[in-house]
Amino acid sequence: MAEEDEEREAEQGVRRVTSGGGVHRKLAMPDRLRSFFARYPVVREALLWALPAIAFGAVLRLLLLSYLPYAYWGSDSRSYFSFAHMLLEKGYVSLDEKRRYLYPILLVPVSALPGAPLRWLAWFQHGLGLATIVPLAYVMRKTLAHWRWWIVPVTLVWSGMPMVLWYEHELLGENVFFAAIVWAIAGWCAWVNEARLARAQRLFWWFFVPFGLFLITKPSGRFVWPGVCLGLVLVAAWRKLNWRLWAALAALVLVTLTVGSKKQAAWLLYVATFPLTRLETPLHADYKAEIRDLVEPLRSEIDTYYLRDQVPFTFLENPGKQEARPLWKELDTDAKKKARIYLDLAIEGIKARPDLFLHLALQRVVASANLSEFKEERFTPEYYPARVEHHYEQAIEEVANGKPSAVRAAFALPKAGPLPPWPEFRQRLSPRPDSFAARAILGWVRGFEAVADVVRIPESKDLRERALRHIRPTLLGVWLLAGAGLSLLPAYRKTLGVWMFVALSYLLGVFLVSQPNPRYFGPAWAMLVPLFAVPMDTVARRIRPPRS
Repeated sequence: MAEEDEEREAEQGVRRVTSGGGVHRKLAMPDRLRSFFARYPVVREALLWALPAIAFGAVLRLLLLSYLPYAYWGSDSRSYFSFAHMLLEKGYVSLDEKRRYLYPILLVPVSALPGAPLRWLAWFQHGLGLATIVPLAYVMRKTLAHWRWWIVPVTLVWSGMPMVLWYEHELLGENVFFAAIVWAIAGWCAWVNEARLARAQRLFWWFFVPFGLFLITKPSGRFVWPGVCLGLVLVAAWRKLNWRLWAALAALVLVTLTVGSKKQAAWLLYVATFPLTRLETPLHADYKAEIRDLVEPLRSEIDTYYLRDQVPFTFLENPGKQEARPLWKELDTDAKKKARIYLDLAIEGIKARPDLFLHLALQRVVASANLSEFKEERFTPEYYPARVEHHYEQAIEEVANGKPSAVRAAFALPKAGPLPPWPEFRQRLSPRPDSFAARAILGWVRGFEAVADVVRIPESKDLRERALRHIRPTLLGVWLLAGAGLSLLPAYRKTLGVWMFVALSYLLGVFLVSQPNPRYFGPAWAMLVPLFAVPMDTVARRIRPPRS
């Protein structure tokens, strides 16, 4: 019998190691993997079925890196990079309230590596994007009855989505933001369906950790809280969570409150509600008198405010740059007073017309839903050099004046002496502008966006024809709405249905206080993409019911 046991262990790859007179069993690495996947077949299947999307996504990312080797340095990149730059340059520690916490801290080890941080960052973020395909596949495997039919198409769509691809290539918090929510959804799906209490409590951390990382990456993440709280009620979480897990959730709520800038929040809220300004009331009447000529035209065409909000956005961002309104000009010298007035006027307008406040948010949600609104020109070889040139000119001035330059650090330019001339540096940014890779990526992006719209917005020059009441869903949009509705069926309600509510919570919250922008819609796609598989999976369940 002992010989048979030893033979069986040998067949399974188990090695006996004798030490100190005792006998211990130790698995070799391949055998450990086999043992792990045998214990967790859902993880194994998710990984295997994610391989086509990982391979396809890797090809796209390698093509992009071949002609744009540096992660994109945009207008918001400096504020994210400044923490790592000043910490490594001067030992200065300061996390601006607008850029807390995860992404600026993450840039520190990336910046400490030899070479240009922007080269490392591009590879790191693309690698994270490819790894995130696995939890998305896990969500499909865990929630759908006939998952084999849908898992490859859905993961291929995510791996090739232009918005996802681009933000993996930019120094911006969106990449981590998108990835963290996908991992959180996978963790939720693992936790919510576990019947064994002790194991369910352990699995909850697989949701909690990425969910927490999501919340400390960008302040807009807090808008998922209403949907998540509703989800906790729907799954009767009090039956599964112990006091430690509830305490962790409460602590996370408190941490969420420390992310974001109150001054910027007041500005964005007033931009979002500017046409609702009550010109007839005494509150800050002298300030209202100076902006009457701006408010009245926007109020008269409030149904298309999403097309016209750039004027108040620019004016309210820097009122000191204009001369026609002296009271507003003076506000630039008193940031606290400016934030208070913005907040007072916004809240007064919201209280008077909450229906229009919601209407303005719905305008922005719909206007941001189409992936074709995400500019394809970003992927052209000329886009990066054209956009970064003025940043480079600023860096030249900073170096000439003896100031530390974030651009110099991000691109690992020589620390001593002047910066290279622009023509030489430009060549580094886009070394192969006429390559096959550039044409292939641009062709893919154009083809994807040509078929990915979920709403049809009239292209009339008459702005009134582009009001919300004239916008209709496309066939793809109808399919998505069907998936959202069917996600409320008992088979999907605790998983995909919950995250449909979370997506709605996020979208409504974000677009109540922001401009229309497909980037702000981005995290919701992680929650909505699986819904495209639900209609056909529902039909397949009827035709061929799953085995229990």
